[in-house]
Amino acid sequence: MDKFEEDIRIMQKALEEKHEPKFREEIANIAERLIELHKINYIKINHSVLEYVLAAYLTSKGFKTDVEHPLENDLVADIVAWKGKRSMIVEVETGFTSPENAIDPQSYLTARAISKIARYSLYADMFSLATPAHNILQIPSALLKPAKNRRPKDVALLKKLCDKYYATPTVALEKLANMKLHSIYVINVDTLEVKRLTPKSYLTKFRNLCPDQEQIKKYLRAGLRSRVA
Repeated sequence: MDKFEEDIRIMQKALEEKHEPKFREEIANIAERLIELHKINYIKINHSVLEYVLAAYLTSKGFKTDVEHPLENDLVADIVAWKGKRSMIVEVETGFTSPENAIDPQSYLTARAISKIARYSLYADMFSLATPAHNILQIPSALLKPAKNRRPKDVALLKKLCDKYYATPTVALEKLANMKLHSIYVINVDTLEVKRLTPKSYLTKFRNLCPDQEQIKKYLRAGLRSRVA
């Protein structure tokens, strides 16, 4: 048994103990799915554990769940959950940045959040982001408002930042205008606890740490990389 499987089995036992016995089969099935995906080097443990804790939580709330679920155009959703006739996609963001973004991490993570919401949210009735409790998602404050309340110039600014990092393919302006964010799940792996927040409550809690439009203009105007080019 390698370290990935060992950690997943530890989490499986803990999650089976935390949730009601009627959910054990589905919790076990999620573990097997993650282990099989790891065997083909498709997933890593830090991200997978977050998926697992959240998938088990959603199962306990009456959802049927699948992890690493294929959509189309090579998109794969971290979690797809169904309840009744409604579906939800959840993308898990750890806050990780690669060495290539060592000098522009906040700008990159903001563009990543925009891109994730725009590219995935139209494939389900609801779209949510999830993150560990130690990370603050860099969600632009404009996206924490309903689509009908977004100004075209605000959407255009979000596209400019997205285009800086996602050129092939670009994120379509139509997707940016219509993207939706239903919930934000904050995951504490240590205690197996999950807290669901609405976009409005997340913005209220982290207002000074979520980039507003002026901050995004600064990212576009004052990138360190462009200064030395």
